[in-house]
Amino acid sequence: MQNAARITAFAAALALPALAAAQDVCEDVSRPLTGQRLLRRISLDLRDSVPSGVEVEAQRDEESVGEAVLEQYLASEEFVGVMRRYHEALLWPNIDQIQIVPDTHMLYPLEFTPGDPVYVSPVRAVFVRAVGNGNIFVPCKNEPAEFDAQGNLVLEPVVVGTTTVSWVEGYVEVEPYWAPGTSVKVCGLDALPNVTGALCPGPADRYPFLEGYCSQFDAYAAAVQAPFRDAQVSCDSALAIFAPECACGPNLRYCMTPETGAQIRASLLDQMLRVVERTVAQNRPYHEVLTTKTVEFNGPVVHFLKYMSNLSFDISGGVDATAPPPDLEYSQVDTWVPVERTGRHSGVLTTPGYLLKHQSGRQRAHRFYNAFECSSFIPAGPLPSPFEPCSQHEDLTQRCGCDGCHKTLEPLAAHWGRFSEYGFTHLDEATYPSRVGANCAPPLSSVLQLFKCYRYYELEPVGEEQAYAGMLNAYVFRTPEEVENIEVGPSKLAQDSLQSGRFAQCTVRRLWSHFMRREPTLDEAAEVIPDLAAVFEASDHDLKALVKTIVSHPAYRRMP
Repeated sequence: MQNAARITAFAAALALPALAAAQDVCEDVSRPLTGQRLLRRISLDLRDSVPSGVEVEAQRDEESVGEAVLEQYLASEEFVGVMRRYHEALLWPNIDQIQIVPDTHMLYPLEFTPGDPVYVSPVRAVFVRAVGNGNIFVPCKNEPAEFDAQGNLVLEPVVVGTTTVSWVEGYVEVEPYWAPGTSVKVCGLDALPNVTGALCPGPADRYPFLEGYCSQFDAYAAAVQAPFRDAQVSCDSALAIFAPECACGPNLRYCMTPETGAQIRASLLDQMLRVVERTVAQNRPYHEVLTTKTVEFNGPVVHFLKYMSNLSFDISGGVDATAPPPDLEYSQVDTWVPVERTGRHSGVLTTPGYLLKHQSGRQRAHRFYNAFECSSFIPAGPLPSPFEPCSQHEDLTQRCGCDGCHKTLEPLAAHWGRFSEYGFTHLDEATYPSRVGANCAPPLSSVLQLFKCYRYYELEPVGEEQAYAGMLNAYVFRTPEEVENIEVGPSKLAQDSLQSGRFAQCTVRRLWSHFMRREPTLDEAAEVIPDLAAVFEASDHDLKALVKTIVSHPAYRRMP
């Protein structure tokens, strides 16, 4: 026991100097930053770089950073970049996981010989080359294509034993849309320049893998009296896969390579974030991030919207008449042209990048609610038994355990009711009335219309949904107030947030936490944040003035 006591006393004696030293260090670190140390922190926060030697020397013997230096930093391109990255954390700009074109329209370079690739669509090969049980992903031959007297590709059989397993052709040289003035080798069947083609022309033994799908769709078409087999279809539509004459089209414009795909994805997200950059760079009212009608387009975005966005059954796209793209070529990557949108469009909230990233109305609303109103949906407790009567409601605002969040979420989500989920199509009233019309009644002009009708309308309701039979899906279970949200769109949500002060309060709180590297204290939350929010609103949401006030605040001078 005595030994134990001695060890404890000895350990305490050793710890005292270390504890005293630690207290000294803490006290020293917490001292207010002044002079060059303060300049360094401000420069890192506002420009994401350390100050230059000249700037450091000019700060010698200065206790605070002058207003002229702050104004210079806030007016810099670097500050615009800092704010862009700040908003990336709010908007989650990543659509790599979204398949924006079907696999049948993906071209990959196949190097028969090193450094001399031939582009091929492996998945499309299943539908246009394979006829047996051999290699169904067979590419073309590594030799120039041959043509008959009518200009058709000459195909040669690939025989295994005595069985023909596929047909192959040579390559052709094409000037691709992504590199005007050059040429690339592309498998002939993938490079067909047609803009229309016949659906399921047969014979079945020539296109056996396609025939199964053709038979299924033929039945759908017969049920709604829509034309199908041998009917002409546009090669930029989702039905193009059923038309062997449809391939990558003129200059390969309907097809995407891994490189062009990466560029188009980057451009769609850049389009969204350029709304932020424009607002900050021009010192426009910060609320324009959510409210502006102006959005910019570059060549890759325009190309995608015009030639690729209708190719998929999964992603609903197309050119939006309320946001018509300018006349740009794909190669004009760095050319951004502003367009004034109309209708329900509202800032970043209706850009294709935002709508693709957040694919349902609830996702879109939740991201807004968290990013710009600093709110979250937290369940009140565990879900009740699924056998409880109140757990049977299909309306989530009435279902026990779900209602706590959905009574708030559903009215918010309604603002995106006329923007397609799992895509970005604007569902205008003329084409998509609130109640199903003659465009969904047989005879239909196309089997594709059948899929649109089932995608957007409540055509086979069950249970509580039966009261909304024939309604546009967005209107199911909606209250009159929520219907108004649908009709006006996200611009109403943005205006409500501005008028309530929630937008200003959240912006101040987020920027305070960002630059302080900590949440506001209880005192700051009760006194400083409301005062800053009031000034921010009175300034018509002057972002730079708010940031300047935050980095000039005494609390900023203390190390986090």
